[in-house]
Amino acid sequence: MASALLVLPVSAFSQDVELMTIAGKPISKSEFEYVYNKNLRQQTEKTPVEEYVTLFCNYKLKVAEAEALGMDTTAQFIREYRGYRDQLVQPYMVDKSAEDQLAQEAYNRLLEEVEASHILLSLKPNATTAEKKAVYDKALEIREQAVNGADFARLAQIYSEDPSAKSNGGYLGYFGAFYMVYPFEKAAYETLVGEISMPVESKFGYHLIKVTGRRKTRAVEVAHIMLKINQNAPEKEQKAAEKKIKNIYTQLTKGADFAELARKYSEDENSAAEGGKMPWLTAGQIVKSFEDAAFALQKGEMSQPVRTEFGWHIIKLLDEKTPSSYDMMKGLIVRRMARDERANAGRDMFMEKIKSENNFAWNEANVAELESGVRDSLFISTLTDDKVLFDFAGKSYPISGLAKYLTDKEISLTSLRSAMNQYLTDVVTDFRVEQLCATDMEFRYLLQEYRDGMLLFEVSNKEVWEKAPADEKGLKKFFKKNKKTYTWDEPYYKGFVISADNEALIDLAKAKLSSKKGSLPTDTIIARIYNEYNDSITHIRIEKGLYKKGQNKTIDFLVFGLENQDTIKTQLSEKDVCGKLLQAPECYEDVKGPVIADYQNYLEQKWVKKLRKKYPIKIREEVLATIKSEE
Repeated sequence: MASALLVLPVSAFSQDVELMTIAGKPISKSEFEYVYNKNLRQQTEKTPVEEYVTLFCNYKLKVAEAEALGMDTTAQFIREYRGYRDQLVQPYMVDKSAEDQLAQEAYNRLLEEVEASHILLSLKPNATTAEKKAVYDKALEIREQAVNGADFARLAQIYSEDPSAKSNGGYLGYFGAFYMVYPFEKAAYETLVGEISMPVESKFGYHLIKVTGRRKTRAVEVAHIMLKINQNAPEKEQKAAEKKIKNIYTQLTKGADFAELARKYSEDENSAAEGGKMPWLTAGQIVKSFEDAAFALQKGEMSQPVRTEFGWHIIKLLDEKTPSSYDMMKGLIVRRMARDERANAGRDMFMEKIKSENNFAWNEANVAELESGVRDSLFISTLTDDKVLFDFAGKSYPISGLAKYLTDKEISLTSLRSAMNQYLTDVVTDFRVEQLCATDMEFRYLLQEYRDGMLLFEVSNKEVWEKAPADEKGLKKFFKKNKKTYTWDEPYYKGFVISADNEALIDLAKAKLSSKKGSLPTDTIIARIYNEYNDSITHIRIEKGLYKKGQNKTIDFLVFGLENQDTIKTQLSEKDVCGKLLQAPECYEDVKGPVIADYQNYLEQKWVKKLRKKYPIKIREEVLATIKSEE
């Protein structure tokens, strides 16, 4: 596994014309042209190819040095590189037709609703193959009872581990696409009315699904007249309510206005004032008895009195809506697909295709033996078993490979099957990367560019960027040698701004800061002054810095003689300065940023000269002459 991460696989492009060799590695014409033209597209002023060759060679020399130092073999590098590689390859591991296929499938299901009941047998997340088989076999036994005439609702009450089954016999009502998890939805739509599905696995466990009805998908707008009556009300009240609703129904059949009677009689406060009109309804939004009656109506039709657990209703269908066209709904469908298990369907379809094309097969006997003995990752990480776990693309992968994979990835073994599938996914990903590197120039060189860029960053950090700021001795020497190149357009005052309760305290501080005795750093002296003169109240404050005009009011007035004297004069007894006026920098700290930047450039030039002596470069000038830039 690791070897695929350190060096890109040999590709068909290796047969391309060789342009140069750097540190013994051949560089093809196509690789150089790819990098060169990509850089040209990012530039406003085009770099001539002759100049870019020098930059390219320097770049490759640094990468060669990073490899020589083993930077491409560290765990951190491998982890970061693989993370990018896996992200880059993802768009190439999706069946492009999957989204359209699934979107069309979802649309077709949105046109029709299914009525179903189910029995659920739960599975532990880390269930072994043997445990899953036991649950599956139990589901088969229950199904056989149902097929042979046992009441499905009663079986649900006895066996189902869906808590609601005790009260509803597993009944789910009508539902459409996206209402259930995808495997359940798929099985329900593929089961004929009156039939019971085979056991269907979802993230919840195994389901048996009995389909009892189908109907066209509609949203309905209804109005109703409701008389509230508790199911446990005395019989006298029940009969009175029934008589009253029948009387209202008689009036309606003789031509009375529905909306007018709803305002007069309906006891649904939310809808009565609107002539009984309710919000639009879709499947599952209201109790079954009301839903069944409402969805059985045709537009303009009125139901007979309907009894629900809330009372009596007379329902009138005012309007209905059916799903829009596929073209209008596709965007919405795709967004909804991204939020359920269909989101991975394109990848899963591709995985199955590439596995099939490359003769993938689990060694089920060895898998079962492994599952029977493995319960935690500490155990599996010690396995050195060379028994075959699976075969793929002409290669056998042993159990010891899985153990190493889990150890390297620091994966906690919550589910052996899940871990094996993850290992398999990485094996297939490695295979796909090798395929692409052999056939897709853009992919290969983009991956090469990222890998080399990571190494360039690491080695440059070590040799230049982090080295320069930490090399105080080198910075001092570099500044001293190049002091004349660092100038200012205007003078700076270098020193301290002292604020205190009185002039005497300021004088004491100035004396300590100006003393030539000892070699204590000024920060240490300031700390000692604070400890000596400040208690719970601040009596003195010292600000250290390098100032030009306009950066500090006290410096502006006392050193540069700027105006605003009225503001400063009132504080003269409490403020003073201690330091010197500089016409030019006197040490590297005065121009630290520019010095560090220049010193980094110096170190890089020195480093490149060293690399050019260490690693040979050979350029085929006749091939270089054929390099073309993109127009």
